[in-house]
Amino acid sequence: MNEQQRYLTPAEAADALRVSTDTVLRLVSSGDLPALRVSPRVIRIPVPAFEAFAAGRTPPRRQVVTRRRATEPSLGSKERLEEPVTR
Repeated sequence: MNEQQRYLTPAEAADALRVSTDTVLRLVSSGDLPALRVSPRVIRIPVPAFEAFAAGRTPPRRQVVTRRRATEPSLGSKERLEEPVTR
């Protein structure tokens, strides 16, 4: 690992731990190894979290926050949506 490297790929983490990439992905999906999902196919593991895991320390689990996009427009206190006209 470089001094300036901030994230590892699952393949790099697998090489450092001497396990398969599938094992690292299993650890990530179970929550034992913290990771960031950059896109649906790209996963990055923060170096401090990896070092803590490799040293045998269990990093604290964080609650996953899912933010949902508002599906309805926000309205003021006296505003309301007009009902659609059906014929």
